[in-house]
Amino acid sequence: MRAFTLPILVILMMVASGCEDKYVAKGHKIFSRFCASCHGEGGNGDGYNAANLDPAPRDLTDGEEDYMAKLSNDEIYEVLELGGYGVDLSAGMPVWGKVFSEEELWSLVAYIRTLHPNEASPIVFENAETKEAFFDHKKPRYARVKEKVFDELMASMVPDDDAFEELVASGGDIFEEVGCNACHVVNGEGGTLGPDLSKAGSMLQTQFIFRWIKNPQAFKASTRMPNLDVPDEDALAIAIYVSTLREDASGNDELATEESESEIKAGEEM
Repeated sequence: MRAFTLPILVILMMVASGCEDKYVAKGHKIFSRFCASCHGEGGNGDGYNAANLDPAPRDLTDGEEDYMAKLSNDEIYEVLELGGYGVDLSAGMPVWGKVFSEEELWSLVAYIRTLHPNEASPIVFENAETKEAFFDHKKPRYARVKEKVFDELMASMVPDDDAFEELVASGGDIFEEVGCNACHVVNGEGGTLGPDLSKAGSMLQTQFIFRWIKNPQAFKASTRMPNLDVPDEDALAIAIYVSTLREDASGNDELATEESESEIKAGEEM
């Protein structure tokens, strides 16, 4: 579903009642946790992870370039939903359509619109008279991937050492294509949002890496790792590539406190 444009009288009624402010505030909260690390708290493209990205994160304020104001609300929504990889932009922009509800994504659009001058139509979230919501507020939910799926995929895709080596190579390419390196350091290069993966292969089982890539929220709902919604074959290739990374991770003795396997397994038992 896309944004509704209602008669100006209805829009004014909603603004007066504070409905729009509520959703802008929701979008601001999401932005602060998931977007500010790259785009900056003020949306200027100067977040603490920005220096690790090429191309640099978009300045959402249009401070130096009139870019955001030229986009429609639908276009901004599409980038959030599909990520940069899904709309032929930088893969450093994550996929959020498999993490947030439709309402949350539109709330993000509403907040982002406050960061730059624009003449876009206001985003209307509910009917002023009936209070009926126009957007689904339920987050996407996906079943946890079973180990059996991994075992069957390994049997079919990795029949010998040559196939394994081919998947290591393709997995490294896919790792970069879908933007994993925007958040993860590998041997000194990459982003700093997620754990350093330089020696992940000596710490995590390949099947766990595969299942985590396929559905991180099933293990830990609060993780900032997006659900990339990649095909099983691509997820396996990435997992096998990561399983070969065994270099010292610059003093990082654990993969990460937020997303270490032991912590996630503890959550899995809850």
